[in-house]
Amino acid sequence: MMKKTGFRSFLLTVLVVLSIVLSYFIWKGQPDYEAINVKEVEKTTIDKTMTTSQVFKPYKLAVNANEINYQSLDSDLLNELMAQGKAFSFSEVVLANKKSNEEYEKLIHKNGTIEIIFPNNIPFSIFAQNFQVEGEGLESAFFNRIVFDINNTDTGLHSVYFANDDQENIYQSSLQNKDIDKIEKIVKKNESKLMQNDKVISNKRNLFLSSEKTKLNRKKYITDSLEINLFTSALFQDSGTVKSEGNTYTDGSSVIEMDTENKVLEYVNPSQERTNPEDLNNVKRAGLIQDSFNFVNDHAGWTGDGAYYFTGYAAESATTNFSLFIDNLQVYNEDGMADISVTEGLEAVYKYMRPFFRLDTDVPGEKKEVTMESSYSVYNALVENPNVKAEEIEDIVPGYHMTRSESSGMNRIVTLEPTWLYKYHDKWFIFQPEAEKAGE
Repeated sequence: MMKKTGFRSFLLTVLVVLSIVLSYFIWKGQPDYEAINVKEVEKTTIDKTMTTSQVFKPYKLAVNANEINYQSLDSDLLNELMAQGKAFSFSEVVLANKKSNEEYEKLIHKNGTIEIIFPNNIPFSIFAQNFQVEGEGLESAFFNRIVFDINNTDTGLHSVYFANDDQENIYQSSLQNKDIDKIEKIVKKNESKLMQNDKVISNKRNLFLSSEKTKLNRKKYITDSLEINLFTSALFQDSGTVKSEGNTYTDGSSVIEMDTENKVLEYVNPSQERTNPEDLNNVKRAGLIQDSFNFVNDHAGWTGDGAYYFTGYAAESATTNFSLFIDNLQVYNEDGMADISVTEGLEAVYKYMRPFFRLDTDVPGEKKEVTMESSYSVYNALVENPNVKAEEIEDIVPGYHMTRSESSGMNRIVTLEPTWLYKYHDKWFIFQPEAEKAGE
């Protein structure tokens, strides 16, 4: 009896050990499900992310003093002003009474004011993410100009105007003396960066121009092409099902077409096409601009040396546009090499156009100073074009025209040629002297 009990104990021990060993090998043979899941949800990173304050940026400062208009496109000066403004506590923002065109122009360019100007109308809902502004109805409001009244006041408060050049709406707020003093000090220490304008054109929007010629450096950059698999992974839900034919990639529902000559791609999801986007209200438009910014940020789609600024929203197509800026000067290219545009659809992005290269390294030895004609001369040439209505010209500023090298073996080189850009009907165009003379 004792022998049978001992044998049973021995057999039970062997079975327990064997069970442990088998369990170990079964566990070792299991796939690492956690690692697979992490890999599947990992976001595609193309280059870098940006904050709203880096993309929804002003491009120009204007100072109205002693009945003279001064302007600056200096990025350091604008960045310092905007950084200081984040600490300000604006009083409640309210919509002022509707102004006539004459009253509007007189107020925004009033003597003793400082203007911060954006490339196009931005939503208050985005501005309020970085600045302390509140007010009724701001979720549907847009502005493109902040005007600080620095004239002496007995109340200890200075008026601040958020102006919409397109609608001629003015939203009014105020700041305390101490905040206005900080703005004045920043501008005063940067007086050398201000350029005086000696010509004023009284259009629908007053134009402050100079008769002095402008000098700007021509630049060349080496570009770095981005792999197409980065975009197929970022834009298609299941990149494993993507099929390609030539320069076309599809997952069966969405399509990417690549322009390999200009290194620009277009993504289209036909199922998301929206009808009558122009009927969307301002609250929805502001939301779509935010969605478009988030969409690019989600795959770190801001690329290269320089930065992309918000330059406008096209209501007729629900398209948000971001343009490349170098040294705070807008870069223009007629083939889309310097723009990222996002067209929002019913529930997701309908169309996405962008370059699939980034500016990698500038070529220092290729810099060359170029003397450009004056902004006043550009205006005179523009008004000779029968297709341009003089009163609709909203701004004229220096910028760059991006062109790619045509030389064999040099297709990685792009040139940034100094040029003039003008804003017309809320859109930016390049000034081309030959075309203007021909009336094209």
